[in-house]
Amino acid sequence: MTTSATFTDSLLSPLDRARSALFVRAARVSLLRPLLLEKRRRIPALLLAHASVALVLSVLWPTLLLIVGPLVLGVPHLISDVRYLVLRSALSRLTRWLLLGGGALLLLVRASELAGLRGMPRVELGTAALLTLGVVAVAAPRLKSRRVLGALLVTLGLAALGLAWPRQARLLLGHGHNLVALGIWAFMFCRSRPRALGVVALLLGATALLLATPLAWWGFQRGLPQSFGLHVFAAADTLAPGIRSTPLALGIVASFAFLQSVHYAVWLHAIPQEATRGEGTLTFRMSFRALVAELGRPLLALLVLLVLAVPLAGCFAPLRAQASYLSLSAFHGYLELAALALFWVRADAGQHATQGAATCC
Repeated sequence: MTTSATFTDSLLSPLDRARSALFVRAARVSLLRPLLLEKRRRIPALLLAHASVALVLSVLWPTLLLIVGPLVLGVPHLISDVRYLVLRSALSRLTRWLLLGGGALLLLVRASELAGLRGMPRVELGTAALLTLGVVAVAAPRLKSRRVLGALLVTLGLAALGLAWPRQARLLLGHGHNLVALGIWAFMFCRSRPRALGVVALLLGATALLLATPLAWWGFQRGLPQSFGLHVFAAADTLAPGIRSTPLALGIVASFAFLQSVHYAVWLHAIPQEATRGEGTLTFRMSFRALVAELGRPLLALLVLLVLAVPLAGCFAPLRAQASYLSLSAFHGYLELAALALFWVRADAGQHATQGAATCC
């Protein structure tokens, strides 16, 4: 074992011992024991518990979720996104490099837009369409199959609409990509489709409650409308432009905050646990070794710096840091759509559901 590995183990060992002690104590509670020992119960329970807290906060304090969520959980969830969609997937080398290269190019496009270049929205949408078309074409075993033809036609149709109305398309993607993660978990990773669809139905029901009832308006009157310089009305101007009904606009803000929080939980909890072999969870040392094996130490060190740098920047300029992160992270929404298109073409849910267990340490 190398010196750096020994040093890392010495740092993580106390956390693993505390984790084991907490697990033993919790397992003695009859209500918690099935959740700890059975993955089929643990994943939905923790996901719904997270969603319950997010629902309350999205009603009473949505701007807290909109600011703190991206700054603290944003970069970790991007790492998980790329790991489980690209690095751990059973893809050909060309497909993997198409996804990685396309994601990097989309990131560069957003960085150019932040630097002041004009016309980038259409460049971004065109690049995303080419990425999806390329992935489908390369991975398709028979280009004349109905699934491939359907994926190509849908991609071209959406690309045409996006190029015609780029601002609306990017806004729709911002809202919709939070739901895409639920679809990826339910159809590509979860081993029990009925269990996953039941959880998704509950989450969609909570979203509909925020949109179709005056619950968010009630929360605005009794909760905290502002945090870190972001007022809920300013958030509504961004997330629900042109909506004149104040209760509906607040409902859209609350639903976005809720689904964004659930989106993070899916990538940081549900999908990693589905991809873990057996019923247990990984120790901190096992998780670190898996990261080193997949990313390498130099890249992992850079990503750790980003994980720390984004919330640190948020301490000094929370709104600017949040806006910059959300803009630069947009590439992963297109990555998720390309992965879904690939899954549809291959029509092999079992392969994606088991690939994580086959590669997990």
